[in-house]
Amino acid sequence: MSLPRALLLATLALPALLNTAQAKEPQYSVTYERCMDTSGGVTAEMVSCIGAELKRHDARLNAQYKAALASLEENQQALLREAQRQWIKYRDANCGLYAQLTGGTIDRLNSATCVLDATARRADELEDIAGM
Repeated sequence: MSLPRALLLATLALPALLNTAQAKEPQYSVTYERCMDTSGGVTAEMVSCIGAELKRHDARLNAQYKAALASLEENQQALLREAQRQWIKYRDANCGLYAQLTGGTIDRLNSATCVLDATARRADELEDIAGM
């Protein structure tokens, strides 16, 4: 790909990436919403609801990662692989912080919610990349 064409593609892709960076709110399942509504505010129940929804979004993330890889050229695939490795490290470190902020049971919810939100957003981002 020639430099002018690469520059043109990067310029055209920038608005899409900026829209992704502004991050739409993650879409959660009706099952998750019902689960949280019926949890009675019990931490263990809420963490269980979050865990079930995380499985759904983790599956989405993995499917979108594969789709994004398939849509890219070889050199771009290497960049995505490295970006994904770094994203996982960041997500785990960042959400690990939330697991220890107050020393209370709310930390479990905050950490689990952090992982869920980050995973759902990354799945959305990978879907956008796959669609470029």
